[in-house]
Amino acid sequence: MSAAELRTHLLPAVMPGGWTSVAEPAKERPKGTPGAAATPPTCAGLLDGQSVADAGTAASAASAAAVFSGGHSAGNGVIPGSEMLYSFPGDGAHQALQDMRDLVGRCRSVDLPRASWEPAVAAGFAVAEGPRLGDESLVIQASVTMGTTGDAQRADATVVRVGSSLVVISSVLSLTQPEADAVMSFMPLAVAQIQSNHPEPVDAAL
Repeated sequence: MSAAELRTHLLPAVMPGGWTSVAEPAKERPKGTPGAAATPPTCAGLLDGQSVADAGTAASAASAAAVFSGGHSAGNGVIPGSEMLYSFPGDGAHQALQDMRDLVGRCRSVDLPRASWEPAVAAGFAVAEGPRLGDESLVIQASVTMGTTGDAQRADATVVRVGSSLVVISSVLSLTQPEADAVMSFMPLAVAQIQSNHPEPVDAAL
């Protein structure tokens, strides 16, 4: 699917429980421009689950993005989440999942860039079994630990393959676990949207 086609399969503008989603404008790749070269991604720049998904999907043919929010978070006002859809030629979506597994295998722990006077911060990564949705799935577990306090925050990403497309829903570091669970609870709806021939509208009615 093209970026414009993918965009129509993002989470709907009006979601259950009073949550809402805002789809970003479609950004088409110029015709004749292939995806990124199939070079193994590196550990540099990895911070959270979404960053692993981004690295693993560098060879996608098209993508679409949305941000969604709802509920109440003491730290954020509302609970934020993000969604990415990617499409691939051939078996590229399956290969992208394997690339994510391989990347996490090489990057179990990453020291994040910092100034010399700043405390050490490390990001740790693992892959867990994903929900029973689509053709295959996984969860990229990401935790960031402050060296001074040892406090850790999670920012996971759930990835589901539906044919030649990937659905990624991710949370941010500042959320509590119940808040992150609320974000991830919309994956069944996201998968239903990508599978549907008549998805719910992604743009709010005027």
